[in-house]
Amino acid sequence: MRRGTLDGSFALPVFILVVLGLIMIISTSSVVGQSNFNDSFFFIKKHVLFMILGGVAFWIGYTLPPVFYKKIFPVGFSVAVLLILLTLIPGIGIKIAGARRWLNVGVTYIQPVELMKFFIVVFLSMALSNKRESLQKFVTGCVPVLGMVSLPVGILMLQPDLGNSGLILMVTFTLLFLSAVPLRHLLSLVGLGIAAIVLNILAHPYQMERIKGFLSPWDDPLGRNYHMVQSLIAIGSGGFMGLGLGESKLKFFYLPLQYSDFIFSIVCEEGGFVMAAIVVLLFGVVGVRGFQIGMKANSLYAYYLSIGLTLLLVFQAVINMCVVTGLFPVTGIPLTFMSFGGTALVTSLFYAGVICSVSREEKPHGS
Repeated sequence: MRRGTLDGSFALPVFILVVLGLIMIISTSSVVGQSNFNDSFFFIKKHVLFMILGGVAFWIGYTLPPVFYKKIFPVGFSVAVLLILLTLIPGIGIKIAGARRWLNVGVTYIQPVELMKFFIVVFLSMALSNKRESLQKFVTGCVPVLGMVSLPVGILMLQPDLGNSGLILMVTFTLLFLSAVPLRHLLSLVGLGIAAIVLNILAHPYQMERIKGFLSPWDDPLGRNYHMVQSLIAIGSGGFMGLGLGESKLKFFYLPLQYSDFIFSIVCEEGGFVMAAIVVLLFGVVGVRGFQIGMKANSLYAYYLSIGLTLLLVFQAVINMCVVTGLFPVTGIPLTFMSFGGTALVTSLFYAGVICSVSREEKPHGS
């Protein structure tokens, strides 16, 4: 039975982050819009449209009961696999910055990986709630689960999309850690995951260049390390209170993708440590509240679903902020809820709606 109202303690920080993202996109994107499209509002108008679509997606996620995704999983997962396979086909998949991650649907580009991430969490939620005892055994319990996850991750590595591959593996490992899987099995999985990532990096020279740039960012400040150096300059320029809204200097074609992957750098430049801390705090609230919702869900399936989607939202934000502050190599992962809109913004708001839907279920969950 469905009951309850919208969980404001989870939804409010999400909506605040979305509004902050819009403000920062207004501040950062007009220069690029005017230069490239002769329209200062080019990115702003598109982002508002994606916000509206995201609001609809949030409502859909909030309205539908969590068990609905069990019913559509076979079709949804199959469609997601097909779409990410299509990205590998020249002429259909769009290649940007050395990777085929996008599909051209006419009015915009979409990233099918966002749909895939959702259905991977649905699958893990189903598997971990239904096979608790078999998970104690590596071959008959863990291997089938990992086989389903490995299929899309393997395709993503062919694009290559190391950032989202790593994100999916992080979420998978965390959910397995929270389940009945023995620690010795998890340690084996970590080794296999690291080996796969290393092989993928070695197979794609541009990713190796990113690793080299991460290890020594000041060696080639005008070449391979340009993005990272400009990001660090932007962050350092903000100081404690920031330069003020709209006062960024690095947005004038010094910092690439300042309205997307590196928007947090401009948050630090214009808002300083104070605004950066507020953004981190808001993501912290989303994470804590998402876990609390999961802990009070009325089934193990809903428990894993809520926590898995929360991990997707928060881990993605953590990866992005670690990249722009020089703690991780450049991955192309956007900042959740705040980066320039598209598939990531719409699906992230859908994830948030599903988590709020879980909070409407009767409590507490079973053992």
